[in-house]
Amino acid sequence: MAGYSQRKRRWTYGLHTTLSIVLVAAILGLIGLIAERHPLRWDLTKSKTHTLSDQSKKILEGLTQEVKIIGFFGDDESKSKAQDLFENYRYVSKLISYEFVDPDRNPELAKKYEIKTYGTAVLEGYGRKETVTSLSEESITNALLKLTRAEKKKIYFVVGHGEHSIEDFGKEGYSTARSSLEKDNYIVEKLVIAEKREIPEDAAVVVIAGPKKDLLPEEIQTIERYLRKGGRLVVMLDPYHDGGLKNLLGSFGFELSEDMIVDKLSRIFGGSPLMPVVTQYGIHTITNNFNVLTFYPEARSIKEAQKKPETVTWTALAQTSEAAWGETNRRLLEKNQANFEEKEDIPGPVIIAAIAEINLVEGSGQNDTSTPKSKETKSFVTVFGDSDFASNTYFGIAGNGDLFLNTIHYLAEEQNLITIERRAKEGEPLVLTSTQMRLTFIISMVTMPILVVVVASYVYMVRRSQR
Repeated sequence: MAGYSQRKRRWTYGLHTTLSIVLVAAILGLIGLIAERHPLRWDLTKSKTHTLSDQSKKILEGLTQEVKIIGFFGDDESKSKAQDLFENYRYVSKLISYEFVDPDRNPELAKKYEIKTYGTAVLEGYGRKETVTSLSEESITNALLKLTRAEKKKIYFVVGHGEHSIEDFGKEGYSTARSSLEKDNYIVEKLVIAEKREIPEDAAVVVIAGPKKDLLPEEIQTIERYLRKGGRLVVMLDPYHDGGLKNLLGSFGFELSEDMIVDKLSRIFGGSPLMPVVTQYGIHTITNNFNVLTFYPEARSIKEAQKKPETVTWTALAQTSEAAWGETNRRLLEKNQANFEEKEDIPGPVIIAAIAEINLVEGSGQNDTSTPKSKETKSFVTVFGDSDFASNTYFGIAGNGDLFLNTIHYLAEEQNLITIERRAKEGEPLVLTSTQMRLTFIISMVTMPILVVVVASYVYMVRRSQR
């Protein structure tokens, strides 16, 4: 009888233990399910390093369709950092999902998305895709903005004067530039100013790429009216061809030199001395962190006009080294006998590209600071002393294409769709007094182990008495 009672107690105890384990497992499973469906996170860092900015949250809250982020990473530390960043976005919006792909193990997928480097992310949604090569909250949020933006901005290329054609797939064509702009969600169209008589109101940027013939006086007046109303213009002028724009550009602070740049440094890179190489860039958003070479086949120099209007802010974007100069003797150039003449030629470094920011008064129709100000606006004129650098032949060389696209993005106000200030990671050391250090040692190394032993002994004694 005593044996039966003992077996019964053991069976009852075992059953209770089993039920307790099952119940605990069920509770943990339920908690895990709730946590998965309704996760809660607390960012305890002082600088809120793991929390998205209010700007990013607002954009995520406005999503109406699913957006998938595909990260092309190898198995390294950068993948972990990218996952933390993607998780921050997924936490705010359930319409965000992400996955990682190893380009080496999935070369076909990497080729499909035109992945060139590790650490690239592609955002897909709203029937479009955006590629991000430098991962940060700012770049991801900007890509989301581009996906959700319904209206595409238009880039117009002026034709009718021997300019490079966006439909030409040959060496001198601009088809590569056009396709690159279209990949960045722009609409690219040709513009015949003589037919329109006015620059279209939807023009985000107007490009004049290497005219061989002069524009008509009426066309130049149309461009001037466009600029006086806050237009954005890119002009690329090859040596000895100014397209009849010399006086117009002069009114905005540009002085065009009748020369061709000769650069001895080009020989180091295996190029012609008539293809100057640029390694020095001005301080401007267009060239911010731009640390790659650019090449300009047969370029002319640009100067800042001495009598520049006070309302114009003029900035050099790209200039050669001191080894280059502007050769003014065309006859010697044709004979390949050019040498620097201090009294005649333009000493280096010489400027190849520059931008003018013109402060205007909207509604005044002219650049007049004496007019009562109702609303200030700005127009921009960017001038390159070469047009071939963005042609199909040279667009993919070094940073040529990047500089061209950076210029368009800036003028179209797409370079910094949103600027998110980087949060400083502040670390505050924990300083303990000698008493606090002794107390910490006693609690962690003495008190806690003794407490564990006491509790374990008590549980053991209770269970043994129940057998």
